Amino acid sequence: MTISFEGRTRFATVLKGLRERAAVSQSKLAERAGFDHSYVSRLESGSRTPTREAVEQLARALGVDGGAEDELLAAAGFLPRELTSLLTEEPEVSAVLGLLQDDRLPAELRQMIREQLRLLSAQIQMIAPERPRVSPRYPHVAA
Repeated sequence: MTISFEGRTRFATVLKGLRERAAVSQSKLAERAGFDHSYVSRLESGSRTPTREAVEQLARALGVDGGAEDELLAAAGFLPRELTSLLTEEPEVSAVLGLLQDDRLPAELRQMIREQLRLLSAQIQMIAPERPRVSPRYPHVAA
């Protein structure tokens, strides 16, 4: 998988911000994550693209919570562990997703919700021109 220059720049910005919030130097972060200092430097400059494993190692080394790790993963062009973290700016969509995953609701009701979503999607596709779906929060990641 390759991400665009803009994607690398987004990842670099998120990584640097998390590192600075943790008050950790590039050298210390590299040491904690088991990387060479120059690798972290190149990541923060946007000249290197990390692997998913590298992103996860950096998140552990920074001691960030799941939401920040998901933001770092998404900024690097990877799906986050919790897809709902991509929906923080879409509370209605998050609520519907929560309902669909709630086993306390009868299966029939969850199926009705799915059917309504399929119908809504079909109607929108009929009136809206086909275009690539892109996440507004992470424009380098296809939604």
